[in-house]
Amino acid sequence: MVFAIGSMLGSCGSDPADIEVKSLDTPCACAEASVAVLKEMADFKQQFANLGEEPSADKMQELQADAKVYEDKLAEIQKKCAGDLDPTKAEDCPATEEMMTLVKEIGL
Repeated sequence: MVFAIGSMLGSCGSDPADIEVKSLDTPCACAEASVAVLKEMADFKQQFANLGEEPSADKMQELQADAKVYEDKLAEIQKKCAGDLDPTKAEDCPATEEMMTLVKEIGL
């Protein structure tokens, strides 16, 4: 199951906003889903930084709306992945370390 979710998340063209949170059934699957969403959030953080000091209101609203989709998805994952599914409880799961690195990078 972990491999199926991993390949689903890693397939080309898949959007992390489309992750079926209800299908996450292991701490590692939760970590992998979180990583996919956090990578998108890191990308948005960079896009915000690239806007410069005085971005247009339209561009800011557009980026904020797009970023909110991933913020909401991450909140959904975090709600599902509590207790026994907590990603920090995953053993032998490389996504857990990557997840923690991205959280620090984004500043969450």
